[in-house]
Amino acid sequence: MTVTFSLAPTVDLTVRELEIIEHLAEGFSNKEIAAALNVSARTVNFHLDNVYSKLGVNTRTEAVMAALKQGFIQKPS
Repeated sequence: MTVTFSLAPTVDLTVRELEIIEHLAEGFSNKEIAAALNVSARTVNFHLDNVYSKLGVNTRTEAVMAALKQGFIQKPS
């Protein structure tokens, strides 16, 4: 008998996407993230759309939960 399984596809997030996810996990708004990273809110929205697509989610909360589950960010102690 042969048992096969497949691993979940590896998701590659950019450094900027990871920075944004970390700020999301801290409860920052898009405007606050933009100010912290010295970019426009439109740029934050662009990266968030990419993050949602890559993680297969639709909301900020789902993005943070997926990032925690996949080890991109750590739960605060």
